[in-house]
Formats: sequence, C-alpha cells, structure tokens
Amino acid sequence: MSQDNRLLPLPTPAGNIDRPLRDLTQPAVQVTGSYSLPEPTHLRDYLNIVLKRKWLILSLVTVVTTLVAIQMYRLPSIYEAKTTIQIEPKRNALIKTKDIVVNAGADPAYWGTQLKLLENPSLLRQVIMRLGLQNNPSFLGGQSRPSIFTTLRRAFSRNKAQTNEQPQPADGGLTVANEAAPGDELKLTPEQLKQLEPYEDALAGNLTVDPVERTSLVDIHFKHTDPELARQVADTLAAVFIENDRARESKGTEDMKVATARQITDLQAQIAELEKKRTDALVQSGSAVNPEAKGANVTVERVAMLSTEWLNAQNEVTKLQSEYDAAQKAQAASDIFSIPKVQDNKQIQDLQIKLAALNEQRVALLKQYTENWPAVQKVEAQIKQTEDAQQKIAKAIVIGMGASLDGAKKRAASLQAAYYKERSAAQAQGIQVIGLSNVEQQLTTSKQMLSTLLQRRQELETADIEGQSNNVIIQTPARTPQLVGPPRVRNIIIALLLALGAGIGLAFLLDYLDDTLKSIEDVDRHVHLPTLALIPAPREARRLAFGRTAHVHDHTESTALALIEEVRSPVAEAYRHLRTSLLLSSAGQPPKTMLVTSSQPSEGKTTTAVNTAMMLAQTGAEVLILDCDLRRPRVHMHFNLPNTRGVTNYLSGEINVSELIQTYDKQPNLKVITSGPVPPNAAELLGSEQMRRLLQLLGEQFTHIIIDSPPAISFTDASILSTMVDGVVLVVHGGRSSRAVVRRAKQQLLDVGAHIFGIVLNNVKLEGNDYYYGYGYYSNYYAHDADEEETSGPAQARAGGQP
Repeated sequence: MSQDNRLLPLPTPAGNIDRPLRDLTQPAVQVTGSYSLPEPTHLRDYLNIVLKRKWLILSLVTVVTTLVAIQMYRLPSIYEAKTTIQIEPKRNALIKTKDIVVNAGADPAYWGTQLKLLENPSLLRQVIMRLGLQNNPSFLGGQSRPSIFTTLRRAFSRNKAQTNEQPQPADGGLTVANEAAPGDELKLTPEQLKQLEPYEDALAGNLTVDPVERTSLVDIHFKHTDPELARQVADTLAAVFIENDRARESKGTEDMKVATARQITDLQAQIAELEKKRTDALVQSGSAVNPEAKGANVTVERVAMLSTEWLNAQNEVTKLQSEYDAAQKAQAASDIFSIPKVQDNKQIQDLQIKLAALNEQRVALLKQYTENWPAVQKVEAQIKQTEDAQQKIAKAIVIGMGASLDGAKKRAASLQAAYYKERSAAQAQGIQVIGLSNVEQQLTTSKQMLSTLLQRRQELETADIEGQSNNVIIQTPARTPQLVGPPRVRNIIIALLLALGAGIGLAFLLDYLDDTLKSIEDVDRHVHLPTLALIPAPREARRLAFGRTAHVHDHTESTALALIEEVRSPVAEAYRHLRTSLLLSSAGQPPKTMLVTSSQPSEGKTTTAVNTAMMLAQTGAEVLILDCDLRRPRVHMHFNLPNTRGVTNYLSGEINVSELIQTYDKQPNLKVITSGPVPPNAAELLGSEQMRRLLQLLGEQFTHIIIDSPPAISFTDASILSTMVDGVVLVVHGGRSSRAVVRRAKQQLLDVGAHIFGIVLNNVKLEGNDYYYGYGYYSNYYAHDADEEETSGPAQARAGGQP
C-alpha cells in the first residue's frame, strides 16, 4: 500500500471517545453515511411505537372485548320495578289511651327520617320474611351487578345506617310486619340473622329510594332478573313500610294489642293443654273415674280375680315342683317305675301286662327246653324289647313333668305382673278423680278469661281503625317492570377503550424495556456511530414486493446470495446503499481493505460480507472476499466452494497466495479465499507478520478486499484484524442486539485503534419505521413498469439494477 488515506479520528477533550456528534463543536471531518444528529421526540415517534406493536394491541383489544361481550350476553337481563308512595306530614291529632293524651305534632325531621327508614335493614328483613326470599334460590342468583363505584357508595351508606340503627329497638315493627308469622323476627337467633345477611345485602344492593323533587312522592326502584319478583319486592316493601308507619303512629294501642294477643295465645294454649289433660284422664281411667257409671268397679274386680288366679298358679307350681323332684330322685335311684304318674300311664300298664305274659311263656318253655333253644331265645328278645319300651316311655313322662312345671311357673309370673299392674291402676283411680275435678275447674276459669280478652281485643281493633293514620299511602303500585340492564353496549365500549389504553400502555412499556437497536435513531442515540445501511428482514422485503411480478430462478447458491439475486428487491437496494456508503467513507479514495464483524454470533456478518463483496464486484472492480473466521468459517458454503485449502494453509507456510484464490463462476471479477482447515491457534495465526504480508500482497492485486471475522465480543480475532485494515463494518441484528453489547464491541475495537466506518443495521423489521415508506415506494416504483421490463433480457435487467 503506497499511501495511507484512512480517516483519522478527531481528538476529543478528556479522552471521551463516546461523545455524540452533537457535542462536537467543530466537526472537522464530514463522514459520508446515514449518521445524523438525534432529533427531538415527535408525535410521529409515539405513533411508530404504537404501529410497531399494533398486533399486540389489537390482540389485547380483541381478546378483552370478546370476553367482556361474551360475559355481558351471558348475564341475564335486569328488570326494574317502580312503586310510588306518598308521604304526607303527620297531621295534628289527639290519640287517647285511657286517661293519657298524646299530642303528635309536626316533626321537622319527619321527611328525612322516613327516607332513612325505607332503607332500614330491619325493614329489609321483614320483606325477606314476608316473601320467603330466604327460601327462594333464584333471588340471590338473579340480582343485578352494580358498578364498583355504586358498590362502594352503597357500602359506606349501609355502614352508617347500621351504626344509627343499633340503639333503636325493633320489636314492634317486626311483629306487625310479619302478620303471616307473628313473632318470627323476634325469635331470630344471631346465627339466623347472620344467615339473612346475604339476602339483606342483595336486597339493599338492588334497591333505590328516589324522592321526587318538590313533591311528597317517593319512588321505590328494585332491580332483578325476574320481573315478577322485582314487582313483588317493590310493592311488598311499600306495603310493609306503610304498616310499620301506622304501627309507630299508634304504638300505645299496638302495644296493648300485642300484649292482649300474647295473653290470648297463652290462654288458648293453656285451655288446649287442660282439655288434653281432661281427655287423657277420661281415656286412661275409663268409667272408674265416675263411680256412678256402669262398670265403675271393673278394676277392683279384676284385681280380685287376678289375685285368686295368681294364688292358684303358685299352688300349682308348688305341687308340680314336689312331683318333679320326687320323679328326679326315683330316676336317679333307678326306680323310675315307682313314680305315680308312670304307674298310672296306660301304655306302661299295657306293657306291664304284656311283659308278665312273656315271662310266663318263657318259664313254660324252659321246662321243656334249654335257654339256647330258638323259641326260648325269641321270647327273651321280646321281653328285652318290651322292657326298653317301658324305660323310654317312663323317661318321656319325667320330661313332660318338667315341661309342665316350667309352664306353670311362666303362668304364675304373668299373673303376678298383671296383678300388680291392676292394683296400681286401682290405686291411681282415687287420685285421678281428684285431679279431674281440678282440671275441670281450671278449664272453666280459663275459658271465662279468654272470652274477656277476646272482647278486649275487638275493642282495641275498633279503636285502632277509628284512629288510624293514612299519611303514607301507595300512590302508584308497580306495573310491568322495565328492562334496564345490564348496559351491554356501554360496558363493551368501556372494555374496548380500557383494553385499547392498556394495550397502548403495554406497547410503550415494552418499548421502554426493550434494550435492542431497532432503528438509525437508536444507533445515533446509544452507540454514536454512523449507520451505513439498513438491511430489511427477508420476509419484510418479500412483503414489500408482494403483488409485483417476480422472476423465478433456479437457486443453486446459498441464502446469502439469494437475497440479492432479485436485483429489484429492497434487500438488493439496501446492499447497494451499503456499497455507496463504503465507497464514500474515506477521503481521497475508496477503502481497500474492510473488516466485517459483529458484536455477537448470528447477527448476519457473513451474509453482509458476501453480499457487500458481490455488490462491489458488480461495479467492475476486482473484489476479493477473505474468510478469516477461523473459528466457524461459512464463506465457502455460501459460494459452494471447497474449503480444503485457504488462509490457514498460507499462514502455516504450506502454499502460495496464487493457490489460495478461487473464482466464483457467476461473477468472474469476484474472487474468494476460504479459511481452510480450522486451526487450534487462530488468534496467533491472524496476529502474525505473515497475515500482514498476505494482506499487502492481496492489496496489490484487488481493488477491494472484504474480510469476514469472528464476533468482536467473543474472540480477539476481530480486534487483531482491525489494526490491519482500512476500516471496520460492525453488523448489528436489528431488534435483537443489546445496546450494551454493541457499545462494548465498539469500545473494544476503538481501544486497539481501529477505524470504524459505521454500523450495518441488519434484519430490520421496517413496519412502523419511516424507512418502511421509502422501501415501499422503491418497490412500487419498480412495480409500475414491471410489464415492460419483463420483455427485456436478463443482462439488461441486471444492468438496470446497478446504480
């Protein structure tokens, strides 16, 4: 190299080499490229963030809105019933209760008190019990769902109502309200009251008391999914409220009525109990209670009869026991035939006669024959058989005597129990006669008192009707409830707006948390290096060219060369822009040796090096691409060339330079030197003097040399090679490379004195960026004359693609 025309870095004060260009007050050297001063944030930048995340926002909006819409239409319809009541001020009236006169004058707090009483939990419990809502499973399931603000407001309001209600007694109101079941409210235990709380909350949550301005009317609104139930609750609430109001107006009379009713109930229960006692006494004692009745002494006669039978049974047991004991003794002494019952048995007597006859016959035979004579032996056998039969019958008789004894004992015990029972009944008859007389007397007295109380209650009811207050009346009962909810359309629109806001907020949050380089502005702001080119992602380039007639090629080369095979594609144009930036990056003459590296693997440095070399070769210059990535060589794969010999062979002194160079058939002025076998000491080989000599020799033969190297962060190879070339091209994967990693790679190169031409932002998603419109215009510009250019030859099409 005869002359070194590389740009020298501008000295900066305090050695701050990372200062942005806007901080340099005297930029002495103008760098050609896309490096520009960072612009202030505009509204367009925020719009780009939203457009970049539009699918996330649309997905969130769609999912949330759909779920809310499904939920809204799953909810049952809500109906509102309205009952209007009229509350007039209390009239000045005199209520006389015996000798006490109460003056019920006007109360200035009357109107507010009435409105609060309409929402009183005690009133709600009365309505629940009146309608049996605690036994209606559809009541809780069909309640409307108020908004959060309404729930909070009602919750605070309800707490205050409960606080004011605690010191007030609720006995009278609950008793009057529950006419169908008097006293139920009073008998509710704390556990039962707690069980009613969900129903009270549901009733209060769907109830609205709305006074009509400048009138004495109050509208009672109740919402529920069951229109008929909504109407019943509204009307019942008004009716119970009116009953309670009238009860409060005539509290003295009402207390007397309650006390009288309680006394009547107690007397009725007492009379019923006395009647039952009288009936039970008559049924149990029968006619014995009345000595003059027929058969009055039946119990006494039965006692005498049972006593006689019991004594006879005991005598029978004694007799049978003695006979059985004697029979047992005779049987034990083998003198069973001495038992009288055995002797008296007809079978025993017949067998005895038969036995005597057989003995006489035996004696007669023995006079003529011996004992062994057959006739004698036959008679003896009959004698033996007869004696055995006697023994069997005698034993059976003894067993029968024992059974008779057991039966006699059971009969005696049964008669004994019956005797004692009848004797107790006979003794109680005298007591029952006296008790029945007392019951008759108490029954007569209670009936007289009940008659007096019934008359008193009738008088109280008549007086109550005459002095009844009608200042609260139902003006308009609930008619057909109106459909009021749920507000499906409103809620869906709110959900859509909230989801849209959340999606936009999430988009800005993700953009804030995103630490990658995605645009030229990011490079300018965070890395402070010029951007040489912006390479769109292949799928973005295909989308930009969608709709334009594309030429179909039989691709035999790798993906890297396929990206620029279509000369009119946005990717090819981006690499042409990179070529122009590199040719104008040095003052005096274009750079000869250029190192292409990246901060980390898989950022597209090899693809960038291959396509840059191809674009430089299309200008007619002699271009060489040198694969110095001795760790993971890939250049030979993109050109479908063998890698049996290469840089490592030369650096090892095995072959000459001329033997290294390989030609790419489709571009004759583009030469390739592959890496060769992977060595164990790549850094030592690249840092040797032999490597400098290789670059010097190649520089004399070629106009441009593109060098591919390993990533700068991972290995020192890039730092070593950067000191031997005119400049370095740092490839950054758009949307994936971290700002900190790129800054570290930049600093590492600058620390060894490398000259960085700039950054190639590779594989960038153009959607949402200003560059999208530029490349889209470029694609549409070519598409405008696509039909005319299809008639041109391939050579003309390629020539037209070159700048």
